[in-house]
Amino acid sequence: MHDLAFLREDLDDMEAASSPADRRGRRMPATETLARLAVEDALGDRPRRRVGRAEALAMVVEVPSAEWVEPVLEACRVLGEWSATFARTGSSRTEDRPDKGNDKVAKVLAQGGRVLGVSHACERHLPAALIAAVDVRIRVSVPSNDVVARVIRSATGQRPPAMPARVAAGLGYWELCSAIRGTSARACVQRLVAAKEAKSVADASGAEAPAFETLCGYGAAHDWGKRLLRDLDLWKRGEIPFRCIDRNVVLASDPGLGKSTYVRSLARASGLPLIVTSVSAWFSSSSGYLDAVIKQIDTEFSHAASLAPSIIFLDEIDSIPNRATMTERAREYWNSIVTHMLLTIDNYTANNAADICIIGATNHADKLDAALVRPGRLNRVIRIEPPRAPDLAVIFRQHLGAELADVDLATLGELALGATGAQVAAWVLEARARARAEERPLRAEDLFGVVAPEDGRSDQERARSALHEAAHAVGAEILRVGRVAQVDLVLRGASAGATSIKPLLGSSPTRDELERMVIFLLCGRAAEAVFLGEASAGAGGDAASDLARATAFVAGIHASLGLGDALAYRGTMEEVARSIRDDPGLRGAVEADLARLQAEAEKLVWRFGEAVQAVAKALLDRRVVGGDALRALMAGHGAGGRATEGKRK
Repeated sequence: MHDLAFLREDLDDMEAASSPADRRGRRMPATETLARLAVEDALGDRPRRRVGRAEALAMVVEVPSAEWVEPVLEACRVLGEWSATFARTGSSRTEDRPDKGNDKVAKVLAQGGRVLGVSHACERHLPAALIAAVDVRIRVSVPSNDVVARVIRSATGQRPPAMPARVAAGLGYWELCSAIRGTSARACVQRLVAAKEAKSVADASGAEAPAFETLCGYGAAHDWGKRLLRDLDLWKRGEIPFRCIDRNVVLASDPGLGKSTYVRSLARASGLPLIVTSVSAWFSSSSGYLDAVIKQIDTEFSHAASLAPSIIFLDEIDSIPNRATMTERAREYWNSIVTHMLLTIDNYTANNAADICIIGATNHADKLDAALVRPGRLNRVIRIEPPRAPDLAVIFRQHLGAELADVDLATLGELALGATGAQVAAWVLEARARARAEERPLRAEDLFGVVAPEDGRSDQERARSALHEAAHAVGAEILRVGRVAQVDLVLRGASAGATSIKPLLGSSPTRDELERMVIFLLCGRAAEAVFLGEASAGAGGDAASDLARATAFVAGIHASLGLGDALAYRGTMEEVARSIRDDPGLRGAVEADLARLQAEAEKLVWRFGEAVQAVAKALLDRRVVGGDALRALMAGHGAGGRATEGKRK
């Protein structure tokens, strides 16, 4: 921003500008005074007359939102004659661009004329030549309480009473003008406060969000949120500038893991207004035409800026398409929107246009445009993993409140392992509905009944499932492919049980490590063959089954990871696995390896059979065996210490 010292003129008497009321005492409406006083406030102690008398002057005024553009342009006319003016809101896709009007700017300035540009997005809409040649650039911010007081006094002739801090925050130009009317200054303030409160509740659900400190299962996201809250406190105390706060991020997880709840809790803890928006909202709130969608993006960010400091939450941000994977037909439409979004984030982050935090959320982090999440924009993606059993117990308690206060929910958390926070909420609602249907209070059995429905399988089917899952759990520990968190016989859709592990293999596994993972996947099927004489179809059937995953690993060894006899890359593991139906050579190699590794799995299950059967019995007795209990059972039956050569014996 350029100083005005080059404009040689004695200091002005600012009285005339400070009192826009008519000299005869005529009251002046806010529509005539608000923009003028806001411009004067932005100029500060820079005399208006100096600006008015300067020749060959290039001046740019940045305003809070598009609706301020025309009023501020009119207000700037009192600063002197302008040879050329540009008031751009982005309403014209063809004219409101930085490559339009540059010749006019150059000619006017070369002839000693004066050029004025007004916009809420100067770099995006005003002529690039004006931005480059600017002598004076000011930012008209949301009116301060002092400006509002002067506008009220001009409109009513009365001095207004004390006002809440930043009373104009969140209100548009015409909303302010509409609230400041009549003959009572007190009534004007009351209308402003009511309008501000109505608009400041950007997302009313935040008041119902859990306290941030009670959230659990959010891992790195929780750590980032705590740092953000600490830095916001430092900023409020004036110890650090807002630009130094690590305030932009994308949260990624599977559906139902509470990203929206997390953001609302964070907003509640910070005390900042929360503005929730999404690509679908941009379309539903506009005509859907390109210029209308871009305007809606500007509207949402302008609203966040008017409430600043604030948080804007971009839900389902993967709906902003990745330019690297767009079709040519999609690129013609979406490229402008993606580029506009990137520039908007730059404006509010790199250029510090307003004190806002930007948080995105997605179920598909792999679909995001790389430019969107690079450092300096949304910075990075933080992954939220499914909650652990202790976390689920806490989430149950949060949803239950004071109900079932004497029930230990730890077992319930174990039974629910693999569920999401959203599933927990649904279970609690269903359990309460069951109790209401019988006109009685909620009981523990209501909740246990919906989380782990009664197992209607035959004893033979349950015994087979118990051996299958027990072998997976023992195999995981013996082979060192993962540390078991829990193994259970809880029915979940088509699944008859589950073994939950924390993987121990690194990001660049060797062939031996991958083959150990395959043996682990085949252990369930192997236990059925060893102890029951034949395997069932439970290990296969769909893309998430044990056999499908084992096949993908082995196919990947040969044609994706360069760990087989050939080095040629033929696709991802999943792609290669699908291709074996049409590739007899690859299919033969994969089949041979799977048969060999199935034999290794059967050897392991036979060697540690006592441990497998002990775990299976425990599962039949109590349906859930925790990781520590599993390892104790293994140690008691000669399978402790995790044999390092388990697969070769």
